[in-house]
Amino acid sequence: MKQFSKSLLAVALLAATTGAANASIATGSITLSEAYLSVYDSSQALTFTLDLGLTFGDLVGNLNNDTFSKSYDLTALTAGSTGGKWSTFAANLNAATTVYGVVATATSGKLFATGPESATKFASLTLASGVNSKLANHISPVNTAALADNAGAANSTALNLSAIISDADTANTGQHNQLGSFATLNGGKSDAAADIQYGQAGNFYYYEGVKIPALAAQQWTLSGNTLTYAAPAAVPLPAAVWMFGAGLMGVLGLTRRKNTAV
Repeated sequence: MKQFSKSLLAVALLAATTGAANASIATGSITLSEAYLSVYDSSQALTFTLDLGLTFGDLVGNLNNDTFSKSYDLTALTAGSTGGKWSTFAANLNAATTVYGVVATATSGKLFATGPESATKFASLTLASGVNSKLANHISPVNTAALADNAGAANSTALNLSAIISDADTANTGQHNQLGSFATLNGGKSDAAADIQYGQAGNFYYYEGVKIPALAAQQWTLSGNTLTYAAPAAVPLPAAVWMFGAGLMGVLGLTRRKNTAV
């Protein structure tokens, strides 16, 4: 169980008020902010987090690029962690009670978040910017937890650290639903639906102030021990469609020959 000292909590608070400038998961920048993964299994009452190292600039730049993709082997990536191994979290994972989400927060109402089939825009820039602050405040203790679970790690955005946090740990120290539910972006958007069921694909939206959210060409999928960010595979046409098309062309050809003969 993590019982954070006053000094560690003070570091988290300072990072939140200064834009988490030196934390593992970067926030507050339209180019350098980073996406992070949060996985929650309510049966275990455990949260797993990972800094994905995927920058806001890369996400925006490849928003419509369906050839851009990422794949994360969570077991391999966290094998060196002292207290944040995915293998530890996944050992007793209950797929039916596990959800995950990915977010990245910049500034001026700009953020990325997993979401539903369709997403609605923010009613005002004030509300959108408020979510930037809520997410930064949420991510700050996640960074503190990652440092606690990776002994000797430097407080650097160059590191992609992981953590496992229990609901029984000190409150607001990285839990999935701390400071408001993750699904509602910490209470900032009630219809965000940022929680995705484990094993299923989730859309990824770029919120830009009061503009209609832009749907990324890629989707996130957490299945087994792998997290992927890739465009959905094209659905092949059923064989019956091809047969129908061939038959139709044959009928048209026959009709044309008859007309020519007449």
